[in-house]
Amino acid sequence: MNDSFQQLELDRRQFLRMSLMTSAMLMVSPRALEGQETSAPGGLEMSAPGYPAFAALHPLPPGVVRPEGWLRVYLEKQAAQLGSKLTQVSQPFTSAYWAGEEVAESWWPWEQGAYWIDGATRLALVLQDERLLRQAQAPIKYTLSHADPDGYLGPNKIKSLADGYGRWPHTVFFRSLSAASDGHGAPGIPEAMQKHYISDSVDYSKAPRNFTNIEDMLWCYERTGDARLLALAEKAWREYSKKAGGPSHCDLSAMRVYADTPINAHGCDYIEAAKQPAILYLYTGRPEYLRFALAAQRRIFDHHMLIDGIPSTSEWYRTTTSLDSHETCDITDHTWAWGYMLMATGDGIWGDRIERACFNAGFGAIKKDWKALQYFSCPNQFLATLNSDHNFPDRDSDLRGGRQMAYQPNPGQKTACCGGNVHRLFPNYVIRMWMKDANGGVAATLYGPSRVKTTVGAEHQEVEIVQETDYPFGEEIHFTINAKQAVSFPLSLRIPAWCAAPKILINGKSVSLPEIKKGFVVLDREFRPADTITLILPMKVAVTHWPQNGIGIEHGPLVYSLGIKEQWTSTIEPNYSTAEYPSWSATPESPWNYGLAIDPERLLSQVKLQRKPMTPDPWVDPPVTLVVPVKKIENWELQSNPDNADDKFTPPLPDLSASKISQEVERVTLVPYGSTHLRVTIFPKVSAG
Repeated sequence: MNDSFQQLELDRRQFLRMSLMTSAMLMVSPRALEGQETSAPGGLEMSAPGYPAFAALHPLPPGVVRPEGWLRVYLEKQAAQLGSKLTQVSQPFTSAYWAGEEVAESWWPWEQGAYWIDGATRLALVLQDERLLRQAQAPIKYTLSHADPDGYLGPNKIKSLADGYGRWPHTVFFRSLSAASDGHGAPGIPEAMQKHYISDSVDYSKAPRNFTNIEDMLWCYERTGDARLLALAEKAWREYSKKAGGPSHCDLSAMRVYADTPINAHGCDYIEAAKQPAILYLYTGRPEYLRFALAAQRRIFDHHMLIDGIPSTSEWYRTTTSLDSHETCDITDHTWAWGYMLMATGDGIWGDRIERACFNAGFGAIKKDWKALQYFSCPNQFLATLNSDHNFPDRDSDLRGGRQMAYQPNPGQKTACCGGNVHRLFPNYVIRMWMKDANGGVAATLYGPSRVKTTVGAEHQEVEIVQETDYPFGEEIHFTINAKQAVSFPLSLRIPAWCAAPKILINGKSVSLPEIKKGFVVLDREFRPADTITLILPMKVAVTHWPQNGIGIEHGPLVYSLGIKEQWTSTIEPNYSTAEYPSWSATPESPWNYGLAIDPERLLSQVKLQRKPMTPDPWVDPPVTLVVPVKKIENWELQSNPDNADDKFTPPLPDLSASKISQEVERVTLVPYGSTHLRVTIFPKVSAG
């Protein structure tokens, strides 16, 4: 740890101690103000900032969980490339939004810049990257030091904006404030936010996104004890949900949310809204909030999920064909929302969902050198160019222009949300890998190489847990307990729903598996220094079925695809890309037109699993592959735009009754979805004979 981060850690600990003293003076303020029980069974850390009274699980401050292994490799790539360079490459990130810039047509650039500020702050904290932290904190320091006399924080341009987006940029930006406060004790942030919210006269119930400030209001409430913030948050939700009846209002009225119908709403609008009652439940314990949140999520999983773990959200929720896509913002926003569901319910299924989305959809939308990403990505994308967007093929479209499938440093250009929001995805994964419970224990909620240092048990003893694993490529996860002396505490390990026969070893000896409850097993025992726990999660090959005779293959948490060799060409677009960070188009250089000639009843004999030792960069050189039988469909070709033959698009699955299918069975190698740029993931199912 360098000297600057040592000081940041000391500052953070001092901040926590001061916060605890304040909480003691306020009688653990939020609960005491409501006349509820103020004692917390977990002890000292349970009273620290960030522990809502009714959370089943709660995350540790940013920077407490440290990534290692392949996970650190990719976060360091992110930090070295667009994570730090985006502000030098593309508008609006090259302008000083949240640092004095007031010129814009609307609220958009403040939202977009705030996404990057939040992501870069969290990335810097989990990596202890001092240089990136200084870069990310500059607009935060500016905003805090330029508050209006009435307490308002932010640009004057949108202070009086009357529509339902006027305070949406604040939701995004204030997340970076919470990370700065919790992660290294940046002083005065809860008080500044408190003054901002209490003095603001804007209608916080206004749709589609003003009311999302509930998330930040409640963070501030926990830290200041100001019950007015809770009242403001509950009022905003109550009034919003009464009028949220139409698609422009996220389709989340009380009448609609319990219906078994597809969602008629914009993906980001809906998921940002749907998590709010789960957060309210964390602070109030009112079951109606949690019921509402669960019902809102159920509609996503019943009607819109794609194979890679994210719902079809090419702007609005759509169907589940091989061509249905998702916006990269939706990968970040859905996994962020599911983290709150995990905290509220304590159910490991939300960890399963986050992993599947991050390992597949997340990596699948990013160029593996972290120099570009897609606005829309898709399970089947046979080309990704500036004129191949099958979601919005009209190149004259004002907003989309048919270009959103290409890999670009800022694929939305003026609609630059994804270019900023992608930077929140993997830092938030790391931050939420380990959580505390209400019994002084810790829970391994998301898996990957990492280490965490925290306090546990009734005596609040310090312990470090090191997680060594090749997961999700390997089946074994090894935990080492580092402590000065023996310590008793409950250690919860998530058992993914896809795993039928998990095993646990303690110091190399097999032990009986405790009962799995809500997706976790709990080892409540005395641990001695250097104890090791090995969790084995055997992975099996499985098939899933999709519309139009589609079939997909997965293995454990990973989805597998036929990776298509790319022919890359680059373009420099002034204001949006540079020679070092150009816009990239990829066209196919290897065959892709195959049907999967597999009998699901004979998977073990038809699919060959191949393993090799863990590689330094497993998303470029995967250590696990699957060899499968296929038949070529000779007349399955790229689609052409009838108005412009130069525009090519990924085609839908073919009508096999009109297809010319080779009788020769070939074998091709499938790789993890997240290791591809072009891919076939949903195959036509052809006869196995």
